[in-house]
Amino acid sequence: MIYSITLNPALDHIIETDGFNIGETNYYSQDYTVIGGKGINVSIVLNSLKANVLSTGIMGEKNKNPFIQKFDEVNLKNKFFFFDGNTRTNFKIKNLNKNEETEINGIGIIKELKLLNDLKDFLSSNLEKDDIVIASGSLPNGVPTNIYKEIGDICNSKEATFILDTSKIQMIEGIKSKPFLIKPNIEEICEILNIPFKEYNFSEIEKMIMELKTMGAKNVLLSMGSKGSYFFSENGDKYKVGIAKGKLVNSVGSGDSMIAGFAYGLYKKLDIIKTLKYGAAAGGATAFTQWLAQKEDIEPLIETISVEKI
Repeated sequence: MIYSITLNPALDHIIETDGFNIGETNYYSQDYTVIGGKGINVSIVLNSLKANVLSTGIMGEKNKNPFIQKFDEVNLKNKFFFFDGNTRTNFKIKNLNKNEETEINGIGIIKELKLLNDLKDFLSSNLEKDDIVIASGSLPNGVPTNIYKEIGDICNSKEATFILDTSKIQMIEGIKSKPFLIKPNIEEICEILNIPFKEYNFSEIEKMIMELKTMGAKNVLLSMGSKGSYFFSENGDKYKVGIAKGKLVNSVGSGDSMIAGFAYGLYKKLDIIKTLKYGAAAGGATAFTQWLAQKEDIEPLIETISVEKI
């Protein structure tokens, strides 16, 4: 069983315009709303791949319907804990003429901290040995920054595999639980290690990865955007992973899809080469679609991904 946790979901309101200028009156041709949140994205992609996945976390009671409707539509198992209020809304303005996107993201606020205990109790009661737990995304205001560490500790006590995809102080705290996998980019690593964000050579990156492992990470999947990714395994092996070829449509959710593809490889007990290919294929397939990739988008790309042990 795979559990995907989202503590700060969002409704993404996307506005498409042929021109956008700050400080001026702008007009748009089309707008639409999709459900969001990194863990929710992960669970939707895993569900499309036919994994046994349950999406859980915390969200607002007052605007839960778009989430529940989408879960029902794609037949995704879910168990959320609801607070009396609204889930945050993110606004994404796409300037189609310049291929630019401006994001205005809500922070999210949770005052009912009892819900965190409800979620932890749910995990403690249901997790079994070798289950996979994926905790993804930011934290809303009011949630303690050590919540991911607490979730990781529960996973350890149940002998479940913990994957953590977050940043900032919640990653610094969460990594103390020794997650099986983290998926940072260079900027996020610099933030974690409190060093300048700039271009680093591979030798310097290796030293940064070793420091992350010293802090608790077992395996590190380093996202390098259009340059692909690197995987630094627990046993010291290193792999360079290529990217899928296609036309970029929407990069939102691509990193979440990569996590989903990797987790699917673990779930199916695939070897590390095939697991990394699934991750890269899922990330690329989502980048080539308007929302999140489906199984039929992902699988044709798998054998096009290069994976080289270095």
